[in-house]
Amino acid sequence: MWHWDQGHLAYFQFDALRQISVFAMNHDLRAASRQEIAAGTGLSFAGPYTHTPWRQYSRALKRCLLVSEVGPGIRTIAVPTPVAELLSRPGSITCDEYFHFLARTFTEPSPAMESWDPNAQFRYPLLFALKYLLAKRAISPIPVSTLDEIIGAYRQTGFTGDEDDASFIGVVGTDEIYGEMCRSLPKDSRRQARESLQVICQISYLHLESSNVIVSLDPEDAQAVFADLAPVGGPRAADRESEIRRLADLFRDGATEDFFDYPNTVINDAVLSGFLEGSKVKRTHITIERNQGLRAAFFAVRPTALCDVCALDTAATYPWAVRVLDLHHLLPLSSGTRVVSLGTSGRLARTTFDDLVPVCPSCHRAIHWFYDSWLSNSGLSDFPNEICARDAYRDLKAEFHGAIHA
Repeated sequence: MWHWDQGHLAYFQFDALRQISVFAMNHDLRAASRQEIAAGTGLSFAGPYTHTPWRQYSRALKRCLLVSEVGPGIRTIAVPTPVAELLSRPGSITCDEYFHFLARTFTEPSPAMESWDPNAQFRYPLLFALKYLLAKRAISPIPVSTLDEIIGAYRQTGFTGDEDDASFIGVVGTDEIYGEMCRSLPKDSRRQARESLQVICQISYLHLESSNVIVSLDPEDAQAVFADLAPVGGPRAADRESEIRRLADLFRDGATEDFFDYPNTVINDAVLSGFLEGSKVKRTHITIERNQGLRAAFFAVRPTALCDVCALDTAATYPWAVRVLDLHHLLPLSSGTRVVSLGTSGRLARTTFDDLVPVCPSCHRAIHWFYDSWLSNSGLSDFPNEICARDAYRDLKAEFHGAIHA
């Protein structure tokens, strides 16, 4: 099975990676102290006092293609990659672009590991997982797979992740078919594989409920995304650090491609959602808010009928309708939903609802208009971080209630 850094789920969240990238652009992560990194990123970078943050987290940072080591001996430094440079700029990369690229580049074995060999037979476990999920969505009316099912299918099929749609459709199964094979693996191997799959569930059309991954894409869109996914191969570099830089360098062009439109799943015209004009970060934001599986899961747990902005009771106002409420995503527009651990073991996780609020359609359009104004006045294409995004939403609510009581 493939190696991952278990217990570090919080550090693989898209907004955390953005903040780490901002810090990496101005500091040598290899030499930075725990206090410096914590102050600069808002993350604790906790670990044994005998371990430096670099020793504890370097493999995770390298797996994310954020840094590589350059230089001889004691003069070695951690240099940010082009991926880190793009992540550090608000609105340059969406969560979908980044995690699809990570899936296409993450290999077993990984150049983040000392055992990496440029002549190895490489497999792409995260790419396999995405293509398995998309193939199942294309043919199944129940687009749900368990983490164990995906891991077991990867082990059973021996696929590299580069196989075509017919091959994947031919092996799509269930937890009963593949789950037991996963559960026969050593506990540590299972947990590492599960946590890596939890990370990619930040993609806008996915969400995670305990051990279940749900795909909220129209079957045609699932087929189209599948066709766009292929391993990032090419001649391997001679050493691990050079390979990390080679892969990160290939993202320069990919970061400007807008092919994640999902036209059959969501309305492609962002203007209909209240934004004055469309962009890739706004389309990602809209895709999350119209993720039907996520919407159903949210209201199953939080069955409110009240708008979070104007407090309209939609059940009383529209008694003939089931629920006249949208979901609004509180994080930066380019961010996916966050995945958080359940309990202390880290074995289970789910997409958190803490970044979502229910709003009526009128208020939702007004929020997006407000965001357009906020970003335009700031000269930005996206909020720099979660704090700014949440502050903008609070400002909108304050202005609304100020106008009502004026």
